[in-house]
Amino acid sequence: MPGDAHLKYLSIHLDEKGQKVIASFKPEESTEAVTLDAFMQAIHAAGFGGYSIHQPSVEDATAKYNSGVAFEIIVGEARDGKFSIRIDANLVAAYLSCALPQGGAPVQIQSVLQEAQNKGITVALDLKAIERALREGGENVLIASGKPPVPGVDGKFESLVPSMKERSPHLDEHGLADFRDLGEVVAVRPGDALMRLIPPTDGEPGETVAGKIIPVKPGKKIAFATKLDGAALDPNNPNMLIAAIAGCPVVLKDGVSVEPIYTVKNVDLHTGNIFFDGTIHVSGDIKADMSIKATGDIHVDGTVESAMLEAGGDVVVKGGIIGSSELHAGSNEEFHAAIKCTGSCTARFVQNAHISAENGIFIHDIAMLSELTAGHQIIVGDKGSRKGDIIGGTARATMLVKAQNIGSPAYLKTVVHVGATPLMHEQHNIVTKALEASEHKLADINKLLELARLHPDRLPPETVKTAEATRDALSAEIETLRENEMELRKEIDIANKAQVVVEKHVFGGSEICIGLKHYKTADDREGGVFHLNEEGELVFV
Repeated sequence: MPGDAHLKYLSIHLDEKGQKVIASFKPEESTEAVTLDAFMQAIHAAGFGGYSIHQPSVEDATAKYNSGVAFEIIVGEARDGKFSIRIDANLVAAYLSCALPQGGAPVQIQSVLQEAQNKGITVALDLKAIERALREGGENVLIASGKPPVPGVDGKFESLVPSMKERSPHLDEHGLADFRDLGEVVAVRPGDALMRLIPPTDGEPGETVAGKIIPVKPGKKIAFATKLDGAALDPNNPNMLIAAIAGCPVVLKDGVSVEPIYTVKNVDLHTGNIFFDGTIHVSGDIKADMSIKATGDIHVDGTVESAMLEAGGDVVVKGGIIGSSELHAGSNEEFHAAIKCTGSCTARFVQNAHISAENGIFIHDIAMLSELTAGHQIIVGDKGSRKGDIIGGTARATMLVKAQNIGSPAYLKTVVHVGATPLMHEQHNIVTKALEASEHKLADINKLLELARLHPDRLPPETVKTAEATRDALSAEIETLRENEMELRKEIDIANKAQVVVEKHVFGGSEICIGLKHYKTADDREGGVFHLNEEGELVFV
C-alpha cells in the first residue's frame, strides 16, 4: 500500500476516490532543501511510482517545500490502461495498440474481443499477440489477418528460338540498344517450335478481416496474330506456334513470322534485279546499278557497289558499301549506293552512300561522304578499335551519334544531327488528343450507367447493354492510348537527352546540331560529349 514519503513533514496519498495523487506539506519547523530527484524518489517510496506523475506539479511542490510554505498539490493521477484497434486501408489486417495502466485498471482481454466484434472483425484473432500486448504494451501489434488478393498475371509470349532477333528495338535505361551484332541468317525447318503463349491467370480473390471477398482483376488475355506468314498453330497445342515453312524467323509484337530465304552467289547482270518476299542471302557481292528488294532481311557476305537495297528487316553487309564518285551514265548526278531498311544496317565501311534505317546504323571502320539517317543511333567504330571516323556528309539520329573522330584534318564539312524531331512531337500530340476525346466519351457513358443504376426504369435494357459494351471498348482503347502516349513521351524525353560522343577528335569544319541548337567547330578539338544542359544550351564537355 502507498504510504508516507521519506521527506520530513511531507505526506503523499490518494484522494477519497483513489484517483488523484496528492502531496501535502505541513511544516512544524524549518526543513532542509531537497532536489527535484529527491522529491520524485519520495513519490516512488510512497508507492506511486507507477502512477501518471505531472512533472510541472512536482516542480511546483519541490519549490514550495524548499521555501517552507505549506501546500497540498495534486502531483499525479491513476490512469487506466487504454487500447485501440485499427484496420488497415486494404481491410486485410487489424492492429492493436495498447497503453499499460498507470496506477489504474488494466485492459481486460474481453474488452479487446468486444471491440474487435464491434468493428466487424470475423476472422480468427491472435489471442497470444493480444495477451502479450496487454501485458507489455505496444503499438500496431498485428492481431488479425485477412487474405490479400493476388492479381491475375497477364498472358505473355515466350520465344523458343534463342538466336532469333526481334524487329522492334528494346532500349536500355539510356534509350540505347546495340544492333551491331546482327549475326548470321537464322533458319528454321517446318515443325520447329517458334513461340509459346503463356495464358493469363485469373488471380485469387482476397478476404477482408470482416470476412468479405475482395474481387481481383484477371490477367489480360492475349492471342497470336491472325495472320503470321510462314507460321501456324501446333495442331496438338493451340498455345504453341510452329514453323510452317523453312526460312528465317522474325519476332513480331504478337507472334513470329517465317520468311523464306533466297540465296544467290552474286547479284549482277546475270541474275538481274531481285525482288523477294522473304530474306535474301548474297554469299558474294552486289554489283553496281543492281537493285534488291526484300520483305525480310538482306545479308551480303561481300561488298555492295553502287546498288539500291531495300529491306523490311535488317541489312547486313560484311564487306563495305561503296557508291560511285563519278557521274553516272546518262545523268548529271553522282550515283550513290542507296540502302533503306526498317531494321538496322551494319557494314564494314561506307563511302558515297545514302543509308536510311529505322533502328540503327553500325559501321565498323569508316563512314565517308555519306548521308546516314537512323531512327535511334549511329555508331561508327567498334569498342577498343582505333578506327571509327565520320568524314564528310551528314549523320542524323534521334538519340546518339558516336565515333572516334568527326570531320578530317582537311576541314571537310561534316554535319551531325541528333535530338527529337518535329514528327515525334506531332505524333505525341495526335495520341494525346485522341486520349482526351476517349476519356470524355467514357465519362459520359459512366454518367449514363450511373443514372441507370439509380433509376433502373429510366432506360431500356438494350440501351444499358449497349452502353456497357461501349464502356468496355472505350476502356480498352484508353488503356492502349495511354501506353502509346507514355511510350512516345519516353522517346521524346530520351531524345531531349541526345548526345554526340567523340572519342578522339572533332576537326574544324564540323557542325553539331541537337534539336534546334547548332555548334560549329572552327578549330580542331579533343574528344568529348555534345549535349544540351539544363538551360537547353548546347555544350561540349
